[in-house]
Amino acid sequence: MLSVDSVLQAARALLDGMDSPAAVALALGLSTLLLEDLAIAAGVALATQGAISWTGSFAAVGAGIAAGDVGLYAFGLAATRVPVLKRHFVGAPSERARSRIERRLPTAVLLARVIPGLRFATYTVCGFVRVPLLPFTAWVLLAVTLWTAGLYAVSVALGQAITHSLGVPAAVAVALPIVALATAAALLRKTRQPSHGSPP
Repeated sequence: MLSVDSVLQAARALLDGMDSPAAVALALGLSTLLLEDLAIAAGVALATQGAISWTGSFAAVGAGIAAGDVGLYAFGLAATRVPVLKRHFVGAPSERARSRIERRLPTAVLLARVIPGLRFATYTVCGFVRVPLLPFTAWVLLAVTLWTAGLYAVSVALGQAITHSLGVPAAVAVALPIVALATAAALLRKTRQPSHGSPP
């Protein structure tokens, strides 16, 4: 049975091990499941500080994001077992949808990766209608690689400019573009939400 002391000792061991690149990579990968943008910002900042190699940082963040995307597919696949969904949507309707999605799978996966709010619905539906897992995963890996590499490159380029012009520490400067992008995307989603109240 777990005691308070054993939990505290485990927490201390985890914190003590955070100077290990493997522990940093694990933390980065897991953090993508909570907030991708924060994980990317942290990955760039930690690589800039030398806490982890650039290759290790990129691989950890990319793997975490891809695992989350495939997890959405699995969530959709599991939903086919829900009786009400199975009764109304599994069968001929899902086969028709699968055929349409398969023909446009590259476009669907790539657009879902870059358009905020589209990924959950697209990847979950892919799982629900049983789009073949291998091509889905291959396109997800390509989309994640391009997306993550692009954000890393933008962060480094803008971060260096911020450091040179404003004197901000490099590890902070490289994270700022991603944080700004995430904030802007969140504000954009909020402004697009329909108002629940109607004017008198």
